[in-house]
Amino acid sequence: MSSPIVIHMHRPYASEEEYIAHERFSIEPKSMLLIDQPPLPLDTSVVFDVTLDNGQKPIRAEAKVVGYVEPEGDRPGGLRVRFRRFGSATKAFIERAVNGEPPPAAASVPDNATLGAPLLEASSTAAPALGIAVSGAASALQTSAALLSTEPSEPDQASGIHTKTAAPVVAPANRDALLARLRGRRVG
Repeated sequence: MSSPIVIHMHRPYASEEEYIAHERFSIEPKSMLLIDQPPLPLDTSVVFDVTLDNGQKPIRAEAKVVGYVEPEGDRPGGLRVRFRRFGSATKAFIERAVNGEPPPAAASVPDNATLGAPLLEASSTAAPALGIAVSGAASALQTSAALLSTEPSEPDQASGIHTKTAAPVVAPANRDALLARLRGRRVG
């Protein structure tokens, strides 16, 4: 398995609302057009972020390449990717872009005092990891881990990212019979 390609995109907009107003067409619930990005082979894994002029990064995600879109008329072309993973902030932004919803009220955004310690630690490591262009398998995996390392609190569980607890696996009572059947399939 090859390491994902890291893409840092800059879009020339002063706010998320301006970005949505100009490039809503590029964002879909399960995929996105990475504008002005060169073609890549199908199924290539990418880790990408979108940075606006004001420094905001409304989208940070992992995805797979599903195609390339040629420019058409006044619409730019680029790399079409299908989302694999993203955090709750990216999910909220995508939902706003797709549904045309207004931004959340400032009062609903928690301040640092209400955030849990694991989230504070993860956010302090994620920003520098995405701020520099990285190369190589280890750096790409660090960036990917930084994107997804925030542990959701209870209200954020709806984001689709859940912590999994490993439970011991108990062998079935008829284990030997099942293994014999599987071995029989392999031969004949």
